[in-house]
Amino acid sequence: MKKRRSLSIAVALVLFVALSGLNVLVFRGLSDSRRLVSQNEMERTFSTLLAGLRFYEDFGSAIEATPDLASTVLGVGLYDHVGALLYHWGEVPESYSRPPLVENSVRQDMARTYLDNAKNGSAVLLLEPLGDVPPPPRDSDHAPRGSSFMSETLSKARLIYLEVRQPQYWRWIRLRAVLFSVTEIVLAALVLFVRLLLVRNRDYRRRIEQQKNLVTLGTAASTLAHEIKNPLLSIRLQVSILARTTPDTSKREIEIIESEVERLSQLSNRVNDFLRDPAGIPARTDVLAVAGEVNLRMRGKALEDAAGAGGSSAVMIDPERLRSILENLLRNALESGGADDGVEIWIARANGVVGIEVLDRGKGLPAGERERIFDPFFTTKSRGTGIGLAICSKFVAAAKGTISVEDREGGGVRARVELPEAGL
Repeated sequence: MKKRRSLSIAVALVLFVALSGLNVLVFRGLSDSRRLVSQNEMERTFSTLLAGLRFYEDFGSAIEATPDLASTVLGVGLYDHVGALLYHWGEVPESYSRPPLVENSVRQDMARTYLDNAKNGSAVLLLEPLGDVPPPPRDSDHAPRGSSFMSETLSKARLIYLEVRQPQYWRWIRLRAVLFSVTEIVLAALVLFVRLLLVRNRDYRRRIEQQKNLVTLGTAASTLAHEIKNPLLSIRLQVSILARTTPDTSKREIEIIESEVERLSQLSNRVNDFLRDPAGIPARTDVLAVAGEVNLRMRGKALEDAAGAGGSSAVMIDPERLRSILENLLRNALESGGADDGVEIWIARANGVVGIEVLDRGKGLPAGERERIFDPFFTTKSRGTGIGLAICSKFVAAAKGTISVEDREGGGVRARVELPEAGL
């Protein structure tokens, strides 16, 4: 069971890692797409800015006269080969050194670097001209108005700094962080849910198989118990005749036969008990009265070891089912190997629950077998049937109670049954 659980957890982890990796690839692809759109917008802005020199003296004049540029451009600066500022409009760094990483564009006359500026919600385009900056396009044979700016300032620049507002790009960046985290949580929950479904499905199939086996076993056991009863009656009748006709020297053999017949009869009855409807016909039943009756019949003495019952100890259970529970627990205690004086029955009522304890001073629970003591036909006794505690567990559960068996301090076993107290 532990091996299967560890395997299912390992498979779930591998599945989650695979799905998480796929999730990373999807978000990385989306991010690359958004980044390309951002870079496209910066390139388009720079092209518009450069084209504005046809009509305006410099970049600043073109920006201020063009609403689209004024609303998007935060700053533009030109720097010489040592990073000193040659020209600027808006907010730009006082100096700028060559960036360590340069992304070469398709064009061969400039090198481009794209930077994100989360503080301003913007992106920065750095251009390093590898030759002369191309002049703005001409509308006629006349020189553009910004030609002097081109020849005197722009041609000396070794780095062009352009910062552009990009609110949509940064909204996506923030949304991506949230969506990625949410997706990871959803994937983890999905994997856990699928694992839970698979585990439950496996347990369900196992229970179905067990129930099929129990149905088959129950049918066979019921048939066998029924078929055993008739021969036992005949054997008892013949043994009683033999007991009257055989000499006293054969009495011992007759007693052995009678004892074995009685044991088979009890086994048949207990199998029938196990196969009966566990609930029976529930009725208000006095636990003290039934326990006293069972103790008197099986031990020949009144119940004196009851404590704490304090008046009514009624529960809702079929009286025959309660009697069977007490008989099986008391029989186990008496057969445990301890002296009869070490067997005790305690009944107490507290917090709406009636507790029944049957204690002995026998050998205690078998080591390593405690989880199986309620399994049908499991026994560690050479002459045990292994069905007594299974009957108790079945009847107690039908009465909405609990049963437990544990080692007793000082040696022996404590069997405890808790049943809900019956209302008035």
